[in-house]
Amino acid sequence: MNKDNSNFPKDKTYRYDDAFKAKARAHQFAFCENILNDYYEEKYPQVILSPSAARQGLIFCDTYRNLILKKVKKFGTSALFSNMLRSEHIPYNLFVPMEEDLENAKLLFNEIIGGGISSITHIYIEFAGYADKAMYLNDGTSFDTYIEYLDDSNQKGAIGIEVKYTENGYSIGEKEEKDIKDTTGRYNQMTYKSGYFISDLDIQIFLKAHHLRQIWRNHLLGFSMIERGDIQHFHYIHLYPQGNTHFHQYAVPEYKSLLTPKGKDCFNALTYEKLFEMMSQYFSSEKQKEWINYLYKRYMVK
Repeated sequence: MNKDNSNFPKDKTYRYDDAFKAKARAHQFAFCENILNDYYEEKYPQVILSPSAARQGLIFCDTYRNLILKKVKKFGTSALFSNMLRSEHIPYNLFVPMEEDLENAKLLFNEIIGGGISSITHIYIEFAGYADKAMYLNDGTSFDTYIEYLDDSNQKGAIGIEVKYTENGYSIGEKEEKDIKDTTGRYNQMTYKSGYFISDLDIQIFLKAHHLRQIWRNHLLGFSMIERGDIQHFHYIHLYPQGNTHFHQYAVPEYKSLLTPKGKDCFNALTYEKLFEMMSQYFSSEKQKEWINYLYKRYMVK
C-alpha cells in the first residue's frame, strides 16, 4: 500500500553526493513517484523502492519485465531490485531486451566496435569467464554484460561491458593491493603481455588510482580470456552517463593516455546518450520504441 509522498524532502541533499548524483537522486525520486507510484522510507539515504515494489520487479523496464525476471538468478528485495541510484539493475534493462532481436543487436555492436561480428551467440549478465577465476586474474573481476559473437571465420569474439550510473571509484582491498604489488603476479603478467599499455607503465600507480583500477582490471580480464584461448577477439566498453564527470572528464581520458594503439583499438568509452541514440536507429518496432523511450525517461538526468 502506497503512502503520501507530499511531505517527503525530495530536494534533500546528502553529504557524499556529487553534482550528478544529486541530480540523479532527484530524477529517480520523481520517476518513482510519477511513473511507479511508489513511496520511500525517509530513513533510507538512497532512493529505495518499497519492499512490495521491489518484489514486483518494478526496477526493471515494464515492456520487457517478464523476460528480464527470467534472467535474474535470485529474486528478492536486495539492492538489485530496490536501489534506483545504483547500476546493478541497468544491464538487465539495457541488454536483455536485445536477446529478442540479435540481428539488430549485431548491427549496433558492429557500429560500436568497428565491425567484425557475423552473429551474436549469447548475451550474459554478470560474466567472469569460462573457467575458474584462478585461470584469469584470480580475483572477483567480472563484466556487467558480456556479448559473445562469431566472426566471418567462425572465430569467437566477445565484448565485455562495465555499466556505471552514479558510481565513481572505489577503495582498494587488501588482496587487490597485495596482487598489484606482486611483481610476478597475474596483474603484472597480463598487463605486459597484453600490449595494451604504454611501455613505461608501472602498475603500482593503480594502488592509489582508485578511478582507474576497475577499468584496468576489466580490460585485463578480456585479454586473459584471449591468453587462455577462450576467445580470439575482445573489446571492452566502459558505459556511463555523460553527466558523470568522474568518468567523462577524468577517468576515461586519463586511462586512454596509458594505452598503446593496440589498447585503444579494443577500448570503447561510451555514454548513455550516445548508446540510446544509436539504439534508436536499429531497434524500431513499437515494442522496442517503448523500451527506448523508457530508457530515456529513466536514466537521462537533466
